This record gives sequence, structure tokens and C-alpha cells, in this order.
Amino acid sequence: MFKKILTVLVVAIMVIANSSIVHASDSTNGTDEINWIEGPKTVDVGTDLAKLDLPEEYVFADGKDAKKLMKEMDNFITDKEQGIVFSKDEKENWYVLFEFDDIGYIKDSDSKNIDADALLADIKKGTEEDNAERRKSGKSTIDIIGWDEKPHYDPNTHNLVWSVLSTSKGEKIVNYNVRILGRGGVTEVTLVAGKDEMDKVKPKLATIISKYSYKEGKRYSDYIKGDKAAEIGLTALIAGGAGAGAAKVGLLAKILLIFKKVWIVIIVAIGGLFKGIFKVFKRKPKNDNGINTNSEETGFKENPKIDEI
Repeated sequence: MFKKILTVLVVAIMVIANSSIVHASDSTNGTDEINWIEGPKTVDVGTDLAKLDLPEEYVFADGKDAKKLMKEMDNFITDKEQGIVFSKDEKENWYVLFEFDDIGYIKDSDSKNIDADALLADIKKGTEEDNAERRKSGKSTIDIIGWDEKPHYDPNTHNLVWSVLSTSKGEKIVNYNVRILGRGGVTEVTLVAGKDEMDKVKPKLATIISKYSYKEGKRYSDYIKGDKAAEIGLTALIAGGAGAGAAKVGLLAKILLIFKKVWIVIIVAIGGLFKGIFKVFKRKPKNDNGINTNSEETGFKENPKIDEI
């Protein structure tokens, strides 16, 4: 019996040691300070900008925490971060970042004149310049392969979509971009996922986008003559994807999110484990002859054999 208890204790110590490493990693990266909001719940995106009816399958963190996570993933901070969404399913390694650029009302009159080939050349050039800055700061570089989905615009939803396939650290990564035009600017939605996940994740992004809406007075249709107007059109908006820090990489935040969940599970498991161990050692009072009055409940025999010790 003692051998069994000793084995359990050794396993418990190993679990504690291993989990402490995970917890230390989590704390070091500051993700234990992330305020995760679990769906289903309606959350504010930005300051009096928009709302998101977050489905049950996802978690959300606001703009302040999104910046922390972007930093952890070796992405440049744009100061436009408004929020970030992850799946609760720990097998799904993707995220959706919301940013907002208050450049003003963007006219969509050039929607039929988008030159995808010229834009791709600009994005490649911009990414090469971006990589020079990444190397200086020790961040992962990005190589653009080509379009995963060519740019296209929906005049009914006022959503502009394009998707770029790239590689980073030998992994194929897709930045799927959606720009939701508003009265005072544009919401920049970026889905970052592996190439092999994209077909499965796109419908989920569509669901998330459908549950995002500007607040009253901030919608594209709320435009009033005399409002601040942007100096660029849709083509330049896509070309802006060639700017420094535009491409997003990394799934480290998702890994850290899993670590956080694992740490909680381990703590609960260890708590239950030690309760069981302490229960074994807790003995009933002995009688006047010094004999335990309930040896079966303690788990010990009154006269254990030598080979059981």
C-alpha cells in the first residue's frame, strides 16, 4: 500500500513541476492578465463604435488585450486594435483581429476597377520592406506567395474582401482580410489561419462578420453630406495592406490560451488528488488498546504483510 501511495505522490510532484513550467510561461508572457469574455454574449468593439453578438463557441478580448496578444505573436502594434476572437475549441488554431481606421467615409466608386495583379506586386514590395524592420527587431519574417482569394467588393454589405497566402517559419499562413466600410472610417477584420484550415474556417468568419454591426449613426448608410471623407478609394485601401506591419503572423496566443486552460485543469486535478491522499492518511481515533477502530476506511490493513510495504 505504501508503494502505491509513494507512486501517486511521485506522479503528483511530476505533474506539479510540469504544470509550474506552463504557469510560469503563461505569467511571463502576461496572458494571465487577459480578460477573456466567453460567448454567448454581446460585446462592445471599440469605444462607442460597434457591437459583436459573440456566439457560444468563441471567446473575445478587447482592444487593450488584443495589443498584448499581437505583441506575443511578433506582430507590430498598430494602435488600431479593437478586439480579438478565438475559438473555444483547442483543436482550432486561428484568430480574428478587429481594428478600426478613422480615415473617414470611403467612396466605393472604383469597385469595378481593382487591378489584382498590380496590387499583389505592391503587397510583395511592401512586405519586403516590412521584413527589414522585422529582422531588426528579431521578429519572424513573411514571404508572400500570392492571392488566396482575389479582391472583390459587395455593394450591398459594403464589405471588401481579399486573401493573401504567405509563409512564415516554414508554415503556410493565410491572412483573410475583410474591410467593413462605415460612416467615419473602416473596420479592418483579419483572419489568420493555416492554409489547411482556411476552407473550414471561412464559414465561421462569415458568421462572426454577420454578427458584427456598427452602432446607430456609425453605419455606412448614416453618411451625411459634409462628413469627413477619406482621400482614398477601395484600391488604395487594399494597397494599404502593403504597409509595414499589415500582414499578421503567429498562433502563439492560441497556444498560450490553451496553456491557461490546461493550468486550470491541472490545479483542479491536483486538488482532487491530494484530497484523496489526505483522506487515506486521515485515521479514525484508536480505542483503549491502541487499535484503529476503522481500518477499512483508512485503506490500511491492521497487520500488513512485508511484501505490501
